[in-house]
Amino acid sequence: MRALPVGFFAAVSVLLLAACGGGNSLSTRGQCTPPSGTQTTLVYPAPGATGIADDFGLVVLGSTAALPASYQVHVVNNTGQNAVLFGSMSAAPNPLPTPIAPPAFANPVYQASVNPGQTFAAGTIVSVYLNEENGSAYCLATLKLGSFSVR
Repeated sequence: MRALPVGFFAAVSVLLLAACGGGNSLSTRGQCTPPSGTQTTLVYPAPGATGIADDFGLVVLGSTAALPASYQVHVVNNTGQNAVLFGSMSAAPNPLPTPIAPPAFANPVYQASVNPGQTFAAGTIVSVYLNEENGSAYCLATLKLGSFSVR
């Protein structure tokens, strides 16, 4: 008799728990948006920028108020084959990296979302979406903040 792989038992357990209504489940809260009354824009890499390093690993947002740590960015390449969730919002570096696109509103709060280990293929167009995961609820990352290309 041949032994089944360990992963087989894990997959069956997940299916059984889901069928029984047990286990952890995520629920969607609809589309991602900034907190009520908060404007948010992509600052770095600047929307439309070209020649950004393929291992950029840092995205900076500017907002009219600080975004909670439950927010981050979701970065997707132009083919949709490579979608990467970056880390929770934290303080942006000072000075800000370049090229930037300064927000159109006064007194922006700059925050960063990082993923230092990700690399995109040269010539890829990358789009940045706002994302929020808060406990077992998440939103659909549909608010596109901008796009740029990597070298």
